[in-house]
Amino acid sequence: MYTYNWVINMNKKEFIKFLEEKLFYLVEPEREKEINKYSDVIDSYVNMGQSEEVALSSLGNPEDLVKAIYLSHGLDYKKVVEQKSSLKGFKGAIKNFGKIMAGFDKKKARNSILYVLYLLVFVVLLKIAFIFVRDNGANFFGEIFTNEIFDKIYYAFFEVAYYITAVIVFIKMFTKKFNS
Repeated sequence: MYTYNWVINMNKKEFIKFLEEKLFYLVEPEREKEINKYSDVIDSYVNMGQSEEVALSSLGNPEDLVKAIYLSHGLDYKKVVEQKSSLKGFKGAIKNFGKIMAGFDKKKARNSILYVLYLLVFVVLLKIAFIFVRDNGANFFGEIFTNEIFDKIYYAFFEVAYYITAVIVFIKMFTKKFNS
């Protein structure tokens, strides 16, 4: 990871590489636009007779610059990185799971399969809790609202909420187990 102290020794090429890595979560046209903008700023300093070092130090702390760029696009850098890194963690967990399955340790492979089955059973049992809340809520709201459209929306809401919760729980538990 780059730090502010390193910017003194950074040249334009290294700075652009830094931006490319840190702005990874922006969509391609926006990322290229930002990188080109700062490349042009450095070039303008150099064309005025200043060194790349002076140009780069005038931009300030590179980490703060990246955060400001994300904010200018309506994104919170910390939240974006946390969300993306959890997906990277899940991808890594899948790779680890695949390595276990391809390995020669049958006991470890069997335990891993049992854990995945346990997760699937847990996610299915989670549905019971959602059905319980949905049906009790339907009994309560059924006395207040007798509209058929309300019923369909109400049931659809719980189905969607269940599927989102089930996927999140599965990913979190799978990642925790197979990323360690």
